[in-house]
Amino acid sequence: MTRAALPVTYYDTSGFRLRRHGLAISRAGSEWQLDLGDGRGCRVEAPGLEQVPHELSRLVRAYSRDLELVPMPGPADGRTGAAGYPGTARETVLGYLERQVEALARADLAVRMEEPEGVHDLRVAARRIRATLRTFSPVLGGRLAGRFGSALRWLGAGVGRARDTEVQRGRLFAALGKLPPDAAADQVRASAEQVFTTLAEEAAAECAVVLDSPRYLQLLNALDVLLVVLREQGPGAQGKRARKPARKTLPKLVWKVVAEADARVGAVSAQSGPDAAHAVRKSVKRLRYAVEAAAPALPVDSEQVLKSLRDLQDLLGEYQDAVVAQSKIQLLADSSGSAGTRVCDLLLTAELAAAEACLNALPAAWQTTYRELSPIRP
Repeated sequence: MTRAALPVTYYDTSGFRLRRHGLAISRAGSEWQLDLGDGRGCRVEAPGLEQVPHELSRLVRAYSRDLELVPMPGPADGRTGAAGYPGTARETVLGYLERQVEALARADLAVRMEEPEGVHDLRVAARRIRATLRTFSPVLGGRLAGRFGSALRWLGAGVGRARDTEVQRGRLFAALGKLPPDAAADQVRASAEQVFTTLAEEAAAECAVVLDSPRYLQLLNALDVLLVVLREQGPGAQGKRARKPARKTLPKLVWKVVAEADARVGAVSAQSGPDAAHAVRKSVKRLRYAVEAAAPALPVDSEQVLKSLRDLQDLLGEYQDAVVAQSKIQLLADSSGSAGTRVCDLLLTAELAAAEACLNALPAAWQTTYRELSPIRP
Protein backbone atom coordinates (compact mmCIF):
# COMPACT_ATOMS: atom_id res chain seq x y z
CA MET A 1 0.00 0.00 0.00
CA THR A 2 1.37 3.44 -0.93
CA ARG A 3 1.85 6.22 1.60
CA ALA A 4 -0.97 8.17 -0.08
CA ALA A 5 -3.39 5.31 0.66
CA LEU A 6 -2.42 4.99 4.34
CA PRO A 7 -3.90 7.07 7.17
CA VAL A 8 -1.55 9.94 8.04
CA THR A 9 -0.89 11.10 11.60
CA TYR A 10 0.74 14.48 12.26
CA TYR A 11 2.96 15.23 15.22
CA ASP A 12 3.67 18.58 16.85
CA THR A 13 4.06 20.22 20.24
CA SER A 14 0.88 21.11 22.11
CA GLY A 15 1.42 24.73 21.07
CA PHE A 16 1.91 23.86 17.37
CA ARG A 17 5.49 25.12 17.38
CA LEU A 18 6.34 23.28 14.15
CA ARG A 19 3.21 24.32 12.29
CA ARG A 20 3.67 27.97 13.19
CA HIS A 21 6.97 27.89 11.31
CA GLY A 22 5.76 25.98 8.28
CA LEU A 23 7.14 22.56 9.30
CA ALA A 24 5.34 19.23 9.60
CA ILE A 25 6.22 15.76 10.90
CA SER A 26 3.89 12.98 9.82
CA ARG A 27 3.64 9.17 9.96
CA ALA A 28 1.96 6.85 7.46
CA GLY A 29 2.41 3.22 8.38
CA SER A 30 6.08 2.72 9.24
CA GLU A 31 7.24 5.76 7.27
CA TRP A 32 7.94 9.01 9.08
CA GLN A 33 8.43 12.25 7.15
CA LEU A 34 9.68 15.74 7.94
CA ASP A 35 8.35 18.38 5.53
CA LEU A 36 10.16 21.74 5.58
CA GLY A 37 7.37 23.54 3.74
CA ASP A 38 9.48 24.39 0.68
CA GLY A 39 9.54 21.06 -1.11
CA ARG A 40 12.47 19.71 0.94
CA GLY A 41 12.44 17.20 3.74
CA CYS A 42 13.51 13.74 4.73
CA ARG A 43 12.00 10.31 5.47
CA VAL A 44 12.76 7.62 8.04
CA GLU A 45 11.53 4.01 8.12
CA ALA A 46 10.72 2.98 11.70
CA PRO A 47 8.39 -0.06 11.87
CA GLY A 48 6.47 -0.34 15.10
CA LEU A 49 7.61 3.01 16.48
CA GLU A 50 4.85 5.17 17.97
CA GLN A 51 7.02 8.15 18.94
CA VAL A 52 8.81 10.54 16.55
CA PRO A 53 12.17 8.95 15.64
CA HIS A 54 15.21 10.61 17.16
CA GLU A 55 16.60 11.20 13.65
CA LEU A 56 13.69 13.63 13.03
CA SER A 57 13.15 15.07 16.51
CA ARG A 58 16.78 16.25 16.74
CA LEU A 59 16.45 18.06 13.41
CA VAL A 60 13.62 20.27 14.68
CA ARG A 61 15.06 20.93 18.15
CA ALA A 62 15.36 24.67 17.48
CA TYR A 63 11.58 24.69 17.00
CA SER A 64 10.31 22.04 19.43
CA ARG A 65 12.74 23.09 22.22
CA ASP A 66 12.65 19.47 23.44
CA LEU A 67 8.91 19.65 24.14
CA GLU A 68 7.10 16.38 23.49
CA LEU A 69 5.94 15.79 19.92
CA VAL A 70 2.48 14.22 20.09
CA PRO A 71 -0.31 13.37 17.56
CA MET A 72 -2.10 16.57 16.55
CA PRO A 73 -4.77 17.60 14.03
CA GLY A 74 -3.73 17.93 10.39
CA PRO A 75 -1.73 20.91 9.15
CA ALA A 76 -3.03 24.34 8.32
CA ASP A 77 -1.31 27.64 7.73
CA GLY A 78 -0.48 28.78 11.24
CA ARG A 79 2.17 31.37 10.44
CA THR A 80 1.97 34.56 12.43
CA GLY A 81 3.35 37.94 11.56
CA ALA A 82 5.20 40.42 13.71
CA ALA A 83 3.15 42.74 15.85
CA GLY A 84 4.07 46.28 16.69
CA TYR A 85 3.14 49.91 16.39
CA PRO A 86 3.38 50.86 12.71
CA GLY A 87 6.00 53.42 11.80
CA THR A 88 7.71 53.55 15.18
CA ALA A 89 11.37 52.86 15.82
CA ARG A 90 10.46 49.84 17.97
CA GLU A 91 8.21 48.29 15.32
CA THR A 92 10.79 48.68 12.53
CA VAL A 93 13.64 47.08 14.47
CA LEU A 94 11.46 44.42 16.08
CA GLY A 95 10.33 43.15 12.70
CA TYR A 96 13.96 42.73 11.62
CA LEU A 97 14.88 41.03 14.91
CA GLU A 98 12.04 38.54 14.60
CA ARG A 99 13.17 37.60 11.09
CA GLN A 100 16.69 36.92 12.35
CA VAL A 101 15.48 34.68 15.17
CA GLU A 102 13.50 32.73 12.59
CA ALA A 103 16.61 32.60 10.37
CA LEU A 104 18.58 31.18 13.29
CA ALA A 105 16.14 28.30 13.68
CA ARG A 106 16.15 27.61 9.94
CA ALA A 107 19.93 27.59 9.90
CA ASP A 108 19.99 25.20 12.86
CA LEU A 109 17.84 22.79 10.85
CA ALA A 110 20.15 23.19 7.84
CA VAL A 111 23.21 22.35 9.98
CA ARG A 112 21.55 19.22 11.34
CA MET A 113 20.65 18.17 7.79
CA GLU A 114 24.28 18.79 6.77
CA GLU A 115 23.42 21.38 4.14
CA PRO A 116 26.55 23.17 2.81
CA GLU A 117 25.74 26.72 3.98
CA GLY A 118 24.05 25.76 7.24
CA VAL A 119 26.91 26.67 9.59
CA HIS A 120 27.57 29.94 7.78
CA ASP A 121 23.89 30.92 7.89
CA LEU A 122 23.60 30.07 11.58
CA ARG A 123 26.68 32.11 12.40
CA VAL A 124 25.40 35.10 10.42
CA ALA A 125 21.97 34.94 12.05
CA ALA A 126 23.59 34.94 15.50
CA ARG A 127 25.71 37.95 14.53
CA ARG A 128 22.71 39.84 13.19
CA ILE A 129 20.76 39.24 16.39
CA ARG A 130 23.66 40.31 18.59
CA ALA A 131 24.40 43.40 16.50
CA THR A 132 20.73 44.44 16.42
CA LEU A 133 20.34 44.09 20.18
CA ARG A 134 23.48 46.15 20.73
CA THR A 135 22.93 48.91 18.17
CA PHE A 136 19.24 49.42 18.85
CA SER A 137 19.12 48.71 22.59
CA PRO A 138 17.65 52.21 23.25
CA VAL A 139 14.47 51.16 21.40
CA LEU A 140 14.51 47.47 22.41
CA GLY A 141 14.62 47.66 26.16
CA GLY A 142 18.16 48.65 27.08
CA ARG A 143 19.48 46.28 29.75
CA LEU A 144 16.97 43.58 28.83
CA ALA A 145 18.26 43.42 25.26
CA GLY A 146 21.87 43.68 26.36
CA ARG A 147 21.89 40.42 28.32
CA PHE A 148 22.26 38.22 25.25
CA GLY A 149 25.71 39.32 24.08
CA SER A 150 27.84 36.67 25.80
CA ALA A 151 25.53 33.77 24.91
CA LEU A 152 25.39 34.78 21.24
CA ARG A 153 29.18 35.18 21.14
CA TRP A 154 29.51 31.71 22.65
CA LEU A 155 27.20 30.29 19.98
CA GLY A 156 29.09 31.97 17.14
CA ALA A 157 32.44 30.77 18.45
CA GLY A 158 31.19 27.24 19.02
CA VAL A 159 29.96 26.73 15.47
CA GLY A 160 32.49 29.04 13.83
CA ARG A 161 35.46 26.72 13.75
CA ALA A 162 33.70 24.44 11.27
CA ARG A 163 33.19 27.30 8.80
CA ASP A 164 36.66 28.76 9.34
CA THR A 165 38.28 25.38 8.72
CA GLU A 166 36.30 24.94 5.51
CA VAL A 167 37.31 28.38 4.25
CA GLN A 168 41.00 27.92 5.08
CA ARG A 169 41.10 24.48 3.49
CA GLY A 170 39.64 25.80 0.25
CA ARG A 171 42.02 28.75 0.26
CA LEU A 172 45.13 26.64 0.81
CA PHE A 173 44.32 24.03 -1.81
CA ALA A 174 43.47 26.74 -4.35
CA ALA A 175 46.90 28.28 -3.70
CA LEU A 176 48.62 24.91 -4.02
CA GLY A 177 46.81 24.33 -7.32
CA LYS A 178 48.50 27.40 -8.80
CA LEU A 179 52.01 26.05 -8.13
CA PRO A 180 53.87 23.83 -10.59
CA PRO A 181 53.39 20.17 -9.62
CA ASP A 182 56.44 18.59 -8.00
CA ALA A 183 57.30 16.22 -5.18
CA ALA A 184 57.60 19.00 -2.60
CA ALA A 185 54.16 20.44 -3.45
CA ASP A 186 52.67 16.95 -3.30
CA GLN A 187 54.18 16.46 0.14
CA VAL A 188 52.72 19.71 1.41
CA ARG A 189 49.37 18.81 -0.12
CA ALA A 190 49.39 15.43 1.67
CA SER A 191 50.28 17.08 4.98
CA ALA A 192 47.53 19.66 4.47
CA GLU A 193 44.97 16.93 3.84
CA GLN A 194 45.84 15.29 7.14
CA VAL A 195 45.86 18.55 9.09
CA PHE A 196 42.54 19.82 7.74
CA THR A 197 40.81 16.46 8.06
CA THR A 198 41.66 16.47 11.76
CA LEU A 199 40.63 20.10 12.19
CA ALA A 200 37.31 19.51 10.38
CA GLU A 201 36.47 16.50 12.55
CA GLU A 202 37.22 18.42 15.73
CA ALA A 203 35.20 21.42 14.55
CA ALA A 204 32.18 19.29 13.56
CA ALA A 205 32.21 17.58 16.94
CA GLU A 206 32.35 20.94 18.74
CA CYS A 207 29.47 22.27 16.66
CA ALA A 208 27.32 19.22 17.49
CA VAL A 209 28.04 19.59 21.21
CA VAL A 210 27.00 23.25 21.12
CA LEU A 211 23.73 22.67 19.25
CA ASP A 212 22.74 19.78 21.53
CA SER A 213 23.65 21.61 24.74
CA PRO A 214 21.21 22.90 27.39
CA ARG A 215 22.79 26.36 27.13
CA TYR A 216 21.83 26.64 23.46
CA LEU A 217 18.25 25.63 24.21
CA GLN A 218 18.13 28.20 27.01
CA LEU A 219 19.31 30.86 24.57
CA LEU A 220 16.59 30.01 22.05
CA ASN A 221 13.92 30.07 24.75
CA ALA A 222 15.23 33.37 26.12
CA LEU A 223 15.06 34.93 22.66
CA ASP A 224 11.45 33.78 22.38
CA VAL A 225 10.65 35.39 25.73
CA LEU A 226 12.38 38.61 24.68
CA LEU A 227 10.32 38.82 21.50
CA VAL A 228 7.09 38.21 23.38
CA VAL A 229 7.94 40.89 25.94
CA LEU A 230 8.88 43.42 23.26
CA ARG A 231 5.81 42.60 21.20
CA GLU A 232 3.39 42.81 24.12
CA GLN A 233 4.69 45.98 25.77
CA GLY A 234 2.27 48.86 25.48
CA PRO A 235 3.44 52.28 24.27
CA GLY A 236 3.66 53.60 27.82
CA ALA A 237 6.25 50.99 28.79
CA GLN A 238 8.44 51.40 25.76
CA GLY A 239 10.36 54.58 26.38
CA LYS A 240 10.35 57.80 24.39
CA ARG A 241 12.78 56.79 21.63
CA ALA A 242 10.99 53.51 20.99
CA ARG A 243 7.69 55.32 20.41
CA LYS A 244 9.11 57.96 18.08
CA PRO A 245 8.83 57.60 14.29
CA ALA A 246 11.60 55.36 12.96
CA ARG A 247 12.94 58.10 10.69
CA LYS A 248 13.51 60.34 13.74
CA THR A 249 15.35 57.83 15.93
CA LEU A 250 17.04 55.13 13.89
CA PRO A 251 19.37 57.29 11.72
CA LYS A 252 21.04 58.65 14.87
CA LEU A 253 21.65 55.15 16.20
CA VAL A 254 23.05 53.99 12.86
CA TRP A 255 25.35 57.01 12.69
CA LYS A 256 26.96 56.01 16.00
CA VAL A 257 28.13 52.82 14.29
CA VAL A 258 29.37 54.84 11.29
CA ALA A 259 31.43 57.03 13.62
CA GLU A 260 32.84 53.98 15.41
CA ALA A 261 33.88 52.38 12.10
CA ASP A 262 35.40 55.66 10.88
CA ALA A 263 37.55 55.98 14.00
CA ARG A 264 38.71 52.39 13.70
CA VAL A 265 39.64 52.78 10.04
CA GLY A 266 41.74 55.79 10.99
CA ALA A 267 43.65 53.66 13.49
CA VAL A 268 44.69 51.05 10.90
CA SER A 269 48.21 51.20 9.53
CA ALA A 270 50.89 48.79 8.39
CA GLN A 271 52.28 48.89 11.91
CA SER A 272 49.01 48.50 13.80
CA GLY A 273 48.77 44.72 13.33
CA PRO A 274 45.83 42.44 12.57
CA ASP A 275 43.81 43.39 15.66
CA ALA A 276 43.14 46.92 14.38
CA ALA A 277 41.88 45.66 11.01
CA HIS A 278 39.76 43.00 12.75
CA ALA A 279 38.16 45.72 14.87
CA VAL A 280 37.20 47.55 11.65
CA ARG A 281 35.76 44.33 10.27
CA LYS A 282 33.53 43.90 13.33
CA SER A 283 32.29 47.50 13.05
CA VAL A 284 31.55 47.11 9.33
CA LYS A 285 29.52 43.97 9.95
CA ARG A 286 27.58 45.70 12.70
CA LEU A 287 27.01 48.69 10.42
CA ARG A 288 25.74 46.50 7.60
CA TYR A 289 23.21 44.83 9.88
CA ALA A 290 22.16 48.21 11.28
CA VAL A 291 21.48 49.51 7.77
CA GLU A 292 19.52 46.35 6.95
CA ALA A 293 17.35 46.75 10.04
CA ALA A 294 16.75 50.50 9.68
CA ALA A 295 16.63 50.68 5.86
CA PRO A 296 13.02 52.00 5.59
CA ALA A 297 13.92 54.91 7.88
CA LEU A 298 17.25 55.97 6.36
CA PRO A 299 17.55 58.87 3.86
CA VAL A 300 20.04 56.99 1.68
CA ASP A 301 20.03 54.55 -1.21
CA SER A 302 20.00 51.49 1.04
CA GLU A 303 20.67 49.00 -1.74
CA GLN A 304 23.77 50.89 -2.87
CA VAL A 305 25.01 51.37 0.68
CA LEU A 306 24.55 47.68 1.46
CA LYS A 307 26.44 46.75 -1.71
CA SER A 308 29.34 48.98 -0.67
CA LEU A 309 29.30 47.52 2.83
CA ARG A 310 29.33 43.97 1.44
CA ASP A 311 32.30 44.88 -0.77
CA LEU A 312 34.07 46.40 2.23
CA GLN A 313 33.27 43.33 4.32
CA ASP A 314 34.67 41.10 1.57
CA LEU A 315 37.88 43.16 1.51
CA LEU A 316 38.29 42.89 5.28
CA GLY A 317 37.38 39.21 5.17
CA GLU A 318 40.09 38.63 2.58
CA TYR A 319 42.58 40.34 4.88
CA GLN A 320 41.52 38.23 7.85
CA ASP A 321 41.68 35.02 5.80
CA ALA A 322 45.19 35.94 4.60
CA VAL A 323 46.34 36.54 8.17
CA VAL A 324 44.87 33.26 9.45
CA ALA A 325 46.32 31.40 6.44
CA GLN A 326 49.81 32.49 7.46
CA SER A 327 49.55 30.57 10.74
CA LYS A 328 48.17 27.50 8.94
CA ILE A 329 51.05 27.59 6.47
CA GLN A 330 53.55 27.79 9.29
CA LEU A 331 51.89 24.74 10.85
CA LEU A 332 52.30 22.89 7.55
CA ALA A 333 55.92 23.98 7.24
CA ASP A 334 56.62 22.45 10.63
CA SER A 335 55.04 19.14 9.60
CA SER A 336 56.22 18.92 5.97
CA GLY A 337 59.95 18.64 6.55
CA SER A 338 62.71 20.44 4.68
CA ALA A 339 61.35 19.46 1.27
CA GLY A 340 58.16 21.43 1.88
CA THR A 341 59.83 24.53 3.26
CA ARG A 342 60.30 26.13 -0.17
CA VAL A 343 56.67 25.55 -1.09
CA CYS A 344 55.45 26.96 2.21
CA ASP A 345 57.68 30.01 1.78
CA LEU A 346 56.03 30.70 -1.59
CA LEU A 347 52.57 30.35 -0.07
CA LEU A 348 53.48 32.56 2.87
CA THR A 349 54.86 35.29 0.59
CA ALA A 350 51.60 35.29 -1.40
CA GLU A 351 49.48 35.61 1.75
CA LEU A 352 51.62 38.47 3.08
CA ALA A 353 51.17 40.29 -0.23
CA ALA A 354 47.41 39.67 -0.20
CA ALA A 355 47.08 41.08 3.32
CA GLU A 356 49.12 44.17 2.42
CA ALA A 357 47.01 44.81 -0.68
CA CYS A 358 43.84 44.71 1.42
CA LEU A 359 45.20 47.22 3.91
CA ASN A 360 46.24 49.53 1.08
CA ALA A 361 42.74 49.39 -0.45
CA LEU A 362 40.88 49.92 2.83
CA PRO A 363 40.95 53.76 3.16
CA ALA A 364 39.52 54.42 -0.31
CA ALA A 365 36.88 51.71 0.05
CA TRP A 366 35.77 53.14 3.38
CA GLN A 367 35.62 56.71 2.07
CA THR A 368 33.26 55.58 -0.69
CA THR A 369 30.94 54.00 1.86
CA TYR A 370 31.24 56.96 4.24
CA ARG A 371 30.14 59.39 1.52
CA GLU A 372 27.11 57.24 0.71
CA LEU A 373 26.13 57.23 4.39
CA SER A 374 26.75 60.95 5.00
CA PRO A 375 23.08 61.99 4.49
CA ILE A 376 22.17 60.37 7.81
CA ARG A 377 24.73 62.37 9.76
CA PRO A 378 22.96 64.34 12.54
